[in-house]
Amino acid sequence: MPTRKPLPTALGKQYESLSDLVYRHLRDQILWGTLPPGSRLSLRGLAEHLGVSPMPVRDALRRLATEELVDVAPRSSTRVAQISLDTIREMFEVRTYLEPLAGRLAAAHLTSADLDRLQRYQKNLEKATSQHHPEDWHRWNQEFHLFIFRKCGNQLLRRMTESLWNRNFRHLTGRVVTQADFRERRAKEHRRIIRAFRRRDANAVEAAYRQHMVESGIATMQFLRTLVPKGTLPRPRRAEEDSLS
Repeated sequence: MPTRKPLPTALGKQYESLSDLVYRHLRDQILWGTLPPGSRLSLRGLAEHLGVSPMPVRDALRRLATEELVDVAPRSSTRVAQISLDTIREMFEVRTYLEPLAGRLAAAHLTSADLDRLQRYQKNLEKATSQHHPEDWHRWNQEFHLFIFRKCGNQLLRRMTESLWNRNFRHLTGRVVTQADFRERRAKEHRRIIRAFRRRDANAVEAAYRQHMVESGIATMQFLRTLVPKGTLPRPRRAEEDSLS
């Protein structure tokens, strides 16, 4: 396990409990790749390292297990969950249809103020791109997409897109967005989406958003393939199914 500093106790004031603090700390370590897939997580070792009792660590690991970020096996070691390329591809296949639909519906609801807000998110995202700050880039990328979901006017679709976004979070964050080329290409695609929104062209929004998802999916899969142990890759798909592989 990588050497890390104990949790700053002052941060505890930001959360409801010590369990929340431990959970958020471990989650960040996993999402940004400090704890890579397959890393063993010792309850006692983590408690000693973070300077807390085993109880908040146990609670944090349970929460992480529900998010499929760790694998907890009875009478066995707890480990950071492995990356499943099949799962990632399936998520992108679904997102490639649901998120462009959310964009299409949002085109009818976005006000001029909303469009200006999206533009501010984009400006901050591009600033993070030019300054090579992947954490800030991810923050503004997330704000950009979640705002569109909230404006789609369909609560079921909003819940579905937000849920898939959160599940995809682990695979996108600390791995792909550390690549400067990935950040630059996604920023350009965002600009096309915003231009379509400003024209009030729902068809163009949907098309630009779908292209954004396809390109993002291809780049994500290509990059994550380099992180998966040799011999564990899924069999490539054919025709349209292979578009995200």
